[in-house]
Amino acid sequence: MARYALIAEPDPHRAAGLLALVAGEGLEGVLARDGAEAQEVVRQRSAPALLLTDLALPRVDGFSLLTWLRERQDAEATQVVVVTAFDELRVRAWQLKDTLGIHSLLSRRAPVEAVRDTVRRVLAGQRPLPSTPAESSTDDERQRLERIEAMRLVDEGPPETELQELVTEVAQAFAVPVALLTLVLGDRQWFKAHVGLPHALARDRGTPRDWAFCHHVVMGRESLVVPDATRHPVFRDNPLVRDGIVGSYAGAPLVTPSGEVLGTLCVIDTRPLVLGTEDLAALRELARRVAGDLELKSRARMEARDLGRSRQEPSRSEVAALAHIRDAIQALDVATLLVAPGRQPFAGNAALSEMLGLPLEGIPKLTFDAFRQHVAGLTADPSGRSLLLDLASESSRGLHLTLSLEHPRPRRIRWVARPFPIPGGIAQLLTLSELGGTSPRDDRGRMLRVDALTGLATRRVGEERLLREIGRCRRDGAPCGVLLVDLVGLGRLNLRQGFDVGDSALRDVARRLEDVGAPTGFAVRWEGGSLLVALPGQDAEATEAVRARLHEELGSFELHSAVVAVAGEEDPRETLARAHAALARAKAEYRARAGTPG
Repeated sequence: MARYALIAEPDPHRAAGLLALVAGEGLEGVLARDGAEAQEVVRQRSAPALLLTDLALPRVDGFSLLTWLRERQDAEATQVVVVTAFDELRVRAWQLKDTLGIHSLLSRRAPVEAVRDTVRRVLAGQRPLPSTPAESSTDDERQRLERIEAMRLVDEGPPETELQELVTEVAQAFAVPVALLTLVLGDRQWFKAHVGLPHALARDRGTPRDWAFCHHVVMGRESLVVPDATRHPVFRDNPLVRDGIVGSYAGAPLVTPSGEVLGTLCVIDTRPLVLGTEDLAALRELARRVAGDLELKSRARMEARDLGRSRQEPSRSEVAALAHIRDAIQALDVATLLVAPGRQPFAGNAALSEMLGLPLEGIPKLTFDAFRQHVAGLTADPSGRSLLLDLASESSRGLHLTLSLEHPRPRRIRWVARPFPIPGGIAQLLTLSELGGTSPRDDRGRMLRVDALTGLATRRVGEERLLREIGRCRRDGAPCGVLLVDLVGLGRLNLRQGFDVGDSALRDVARRLEDVGAPTGFAVRWEGGSLLVALPGQDAEATEAVRARLHEELGSFELHSAVVAVAGEEDPRETLARAHAALARAKAEYRARAGTPG
């Protein structure tokens, strides 16, 4: 058996810690970011001496990985330690420990010393210490539910339009029929926004909590992916799975900036779900942003209620209320003007001062007419624009205008005035936001389309585009080359020199591949240190020439690479499968030449 430790862990920071831990025990650490990648490592190198794995792995989950491993003759002596955040998955794994060949199970909350001690005992063939039972979370759960109640997130009205747009975008981006924004309550999960649900679930806007996959996400405070629920030992008997509603699931926790887990942002398919670690990272980041937005909106509603009640409290003055809001708008990145009752500018923020060239201290000295004339003076039509720029009527929901500023540079601005009550009358918040930049919706879309590290297309977007290009080339009778490139030893580089060094190397290679693909082709961040370049119109010989040139130009980087071309009427997915197989062969040949085991 090869003397190495295989670490199946999607989180790069946790993976780095586990790699350092096994290195301290004298083992070479090999990282796999999902279950399928772990299987590929074992195929190439034979079974490891030690497997450290989570149970919630992308592409192939931990249960399936262990079942597959135990079917291999060379894995009889492999020691297995499971570290996972999900208590119910850990309990089920312990029930199956003999079948799956598990030697120890640990909670994600276990201290690093406990993990190190367990690894040492398992490697020495000693009985590991009993797993520490999960700490009682009754108080935490009570506080979490009280927080949801205080934020007033559950209502009987229709889902908010903005949140409905979000889940629709997420479902489209992940190419799944169902996306949900859920709140996990005491006895049920409630859908704050949803798309693609069967009629009965959409009508009820929820399910019992013990049916909810999202319950596990909330209790574990971690992202959960179930690639194939119909075969999963924990979820296959779930009523939603039996009824064919959930075939696969991926969910990320809604963790607010103050630390509460409200629920999840999740995607569901009726078929097995193939998500990479980059997809899950994008889902996690979106969930984090949504949770932050929910908290901010909740605070705004509570402040508005407090201000509404203060109208009946003569002890609270108009100036005190305005001063409170003035302090709040200083932290905003959006240009904002606070206007007191009687149309008097009270305060602005730094973003407003920078956009309009007005000194902050001078804003309260202006009349509102003087302010809007100043803004109009920055447009191409000062006299006409000054008549349009105004505040909202006190009985309206707001005033929305679009204007073009010519000074100090050309740009389009959105003018939005919103009235709200304070002691003494109706005040207004006026915001000026630049159009043509990125809105939160644009940011969400870009996050799902573009890999944040390399700037290349994400695998999901790239795979869809590649399949379209291969199909088009096949219809036109044109060749199409595919080049897969893998940066050798990226995990070791991250471990020894830090993630910043590894990230820089990957970005350098990505930029060169992006140049190679232009103008008719394109490059994709495929997975981990693997990148793909599609070359429509290039046959196998031309693509091979590109590969040779890349190796020459990127001589300072150690690369594996493989070339395939579309063959006849071959299904595009078969082309991708051949590309993966060719890259695996290239890696195996490299190890054989280098004398590396396996």
